Amino acid sequence: SGREPDLSPTIMIAATQVRVGHVLKIDNILYRVLKVQHITPGKGNAQVQADIRNLKTGIKNNIRWRSAESVEKVDTEEQEMTFLYQEGPIYHFMDPKTFEQFELSDMLLEDAIRYLKPEAKITVMSCEGAPVSVSLPLRMSFTVVECDPAAKGMAGGMKDAKVDNNAVFKVPLFIRPGDTLII
Repeated sequence: SGREPDLSPTIMIAATQVRVGHVLKIDNILYRVLKVQHITPGKGNAQVQADIRNLKTGIKNNIRWRSAESVEKVDTEEQEMTFLYQEGPIYHFMDPKTFEQFELSDMLLEDAIRYLKPEAKITVMSCEGAPVSVSLPLRMSFTVVECDPAAKGMAGGMKDAKVDNNAVFKVPLFIRPGDTLII
């Protein structure tokens, strides 16, 4: 037959079990879950609302299910990678076990880009052999390279600090250049 083989196994889960990062198959199209919200109206049935992104087209969509409905979750493989360098919109990574190199686009990395620096470890989730999403470690350390002088006074005040990968973060007023931030 002319059908493509199904490479990734799927399981049916309740709509209430959908989480951010899951890959779902809806009408034979793969979507990554970006945001999930459980809605319980005063009258009527509870619903699950999710922001999802089509993995082929990159188009973002919003979808709702009744909480009693089932959805098809696709199994993903996870692989740890080390960030090497950036070349325009392409970011180069290496598998620390096999030393094989991979390229990921800025569209796939999204918000993770501002946390990347050489030797940073990330987890790449793949589906049917193609990367679909990345996750960062719980904690990463950065050295402050530039910020306004340390100040006293305003309790809870914040200022901008540029760190060793050129990203800018809001930090407390007492932080000085050379300090290490754990984010």
